[in-house]
Amino acid sequence: MEIALPEDGDFGGALGAARLALCAATGADPQAVMTMPPIETTIAPDKNLSAAYSDQYARYRALYPAIEEARQ
Repeated sequence: MEIALPEDGDFGGALGAARLALCAATGADPQAVMTMPPIETTIAPDKNLSAAYSDQYARYRALYPAIEEARQ
């Protein structure tokens, strides 16, 4: 799965909620309001790192119970 990074910070959950509120309150056309932000760059995953990430994630999962216990 690729990650698309917008040009600026005008995106996210709060903006989506504001756009929904605008449509609900004013009857604005959702297709006109719910537009994608301009994309600056796209990051594709590096398949060569998959094994390393899998190993580290397995280690994290194994340690998680101890981490949670220490937090309490």
